[in-house]
Amino acid sequence: MTITTHGAATAKKHSSSNNDLIIGLNPFRAILIWAGLLAFIIYGLAVCRPIPNLYGGRANGEDLKCYQAIVAKIHAGENYYSAAGYELRRMGYATASVFNWRLPLLAWLLGKLPSPIIGRATIFLLALLLLYLWLKVFQQNEFSPGQIVFGGLLLAGPLIYSVIPGPFLMHEFWAGTLILLSLALYAHRWHNTSVLVGLTALFLRELALPFVLVMLVLALVDRRRREAMLWFCGILIFGVEFLFHWTLVTRLITENDKVLQGGWIAFGGWPFVLNTAQMHPFLVLAPAWMTAVVVPISLLGLLGQRSDWGTRLTCTILVYMLAFAVVGRPFNAYWGLMYAFLVPIGLVQAPRVISRLFKPFKAATIH
Repeated sequence: MTITTHGAATAKKHSSSNNDLIIGLNPFRAILIWAGLLAFIIYGLAVCRPIPNLYGGRANGEDLKCYQAIVAKIHAGENYYSAAGYELRRMGYATASVFNWRLPLLAWLLGKLPSPIIGRATIFLLALLLLYLWLKVFQQNEFSPGQIVFGGLLLAGPLIYSVIPGPFLMHEFWAGTLILLSLALYAHRWHNTSVLVGLTALFLRELALPFVLVMLVLALVDRRRREAMLWFCGILIFGVEFLFHWTLVTRLITENDKVLQGGWIAFGGWPFVLNTAQMHPFLVLAPAWMTAVVVPISLLGLLGQRSDWGTRLTCTILVYMLAFAVVGRPFNAYWGLMYAFLVPIGLVQAPRVISRLFKPFKAATIH
């Protein structure tokens, strides 16, 4: 009984917090939100450009060719690190940095499969599962039929990429899909399974660490000690995996290996953040200016997520955006696959939030 009461109190706390942000606005605060929204949109329209590496540099899918060659060598019986070292150097990557050597788990798993088609089928089924789970989340949260259909369309990103040859080889695609699945499982209160899936994303790609840290911190805030301990233990295990990986790669680096000039700290700011958000398949196909408009509106819509899963989703997106405002070069825009599938969820709630932003002015007029 105590646990149930505490859970209800926690949910009520989150709900009232969001109500204060959206429903209980006075005209002055509403004006500030409108001003901030318009400022982000206008600035985005001025600086947003098409994703650079789709039109230059490694535009012909060199990354995918590299991953495909590594998987093929592993399938033929070669060791991951020797295969990766050969292919990375052959294609001119900056192999002097450990961070240009992907963690071995995904390539090893794909290489051990009888056929790459099984890998594509697996990520396709995961995309189908997460789509179904999110539609159930929307239904349980009493979204309107229109919102459910619209949300399902927006969340079809992983499904679209899974039927295209190539993306299933990308670590970021797998990790981003697993992050979206982990949040869906959390929304269904399958917390242990959510932890397992989220940590799997981390073991595939270290860029999933911000998501895992968000989940750990919010579990502590909500006093979910057992869940927090599971996340923490997973991080420790990942630390051992990454240390082992770092040690092996360091031994393979030679004096002739290329160095990435300038490193990854580039302070790309909002322009680079918008490029990473463009990795959603609908935004990849759309003009760049549409991303500049959609992303701020989506963020506004996330303020209307009055749930524990909504809080986690919002914090995950914001943490990745803050990180990518600092870290990442123009050709790293594909890192956006880590969180781009989450961003459009805010559009589902955006119309309701925008309508509530008009209420303070209507109330002031009546009085």
